[in-house]
Amino acid sequence: MFNPGEMGLLNPELDYFVMKEKWWDWGGGDVYDQKGSVIGRMHRRVLSIRAFTEVSNGDGSLLFSVEKKLISMRPSYMIKDNQESVLGRTNRKILTLFRPQLWLEDESGSKTLEAQGNLLGRNFEIRNSENTVIAQVGKSDFFRDLVLGGGLFDFSDSYAVKVFDKGLDKRLILGFVIAIDNSVHDKNK
Repeated sequence: MFNPGEMGLLNPELDYFVMKEKWWDWGGGDVYDQKGSVIGRMHRRVLSIRAFTEVSNGDGSLLFSVEKKLISMRPSYMIKDNQESVLGRTNRKILTLFRPQLWLEDESGSKTLEAQGNLLGRNFEIRNSENTVIAQVGKSDFFRDLVLGGGLFDFSDSYAVKVFDKGLDKRLILGFVIAIDNSVHDKNK
């Protein structure tokens, strides 16, 4: 019997996560497993123009970081491991109003993953280069945003993530979700 907390976020047996921000859209928060146990933490540097977010296991060990590229025509985020090596770079398609689209590139610039949102970007399917769905992401507080308009009532965002490919590096998927949140739902970041 495995214990999901033993390897934290990188446990290959984990296939479901809930990422919940705290404190308005500052990016800090917790990552939960399907049983509701905290298995990771997100911490955003408050005074960072790069929207720099670190993600660690529940024990505090740093796993990866996500930071905004400052000079770019489109929202772009770098996902780096705990040694500052680039794992991937996300980009958002510029001319998509109702169905947001993002992709993840490797260091050579080749697309490795693509995320296509449904109408208004509530749910995303993440596909690999063979066009196979490897993960799904759902914004679980979308109704609040729609009815209350976000803004004053937008205290935090929550995402449910289901991973279908157990061999996939979880840092890429979770980093991709942070990029989706920052470039689609928190447009001011």
